[in-house]
Amino acid sequence: MKIRQVLADMRNCDAIIEDETALRDAAIGAAKAAGATIIGEHAQRYVPHGITLVVFLAESHVMLTTWPEYRMVLVDILLCNPDMSEDAAVDEVARRLCPNGVVERSYVTRHIEPLDAAAP
Repeated sequence: MKIRQVLADMRNCDAIIEDETALRDAAIGAAKAAGATIIGEHAQRYVPHGITLVVFLAESHVMLTTWPEYRMVLVDILLCNPDMSEDAAVDEVARRLCPNGVVERSYVTRHIEPLDAAAP
């Protein structure tokens, strides 16, 4: 099975990226846009600024890390169901946090295969 992980750099984002509730809402909205099942979340605020927020999914994760001094959000989304759209999830984060900014996406294809029982 092949799945894709998407890493997105969002630049020129709104000041709302410093609001933990807005980040949580964006990550949860991203999970819902992809049709994923939320099973938990955790946020970490850094000093003097910045937040990393992870929404744990039955299908893997949505992670947002802010760099407010650069008006930037780094997004990491992995959905272990190939029928789900990681792009829909990124679009939802961008709509909420960086509607007038720039979004650059990179994709990593993951090959999920069973281990060969005969391998050493």
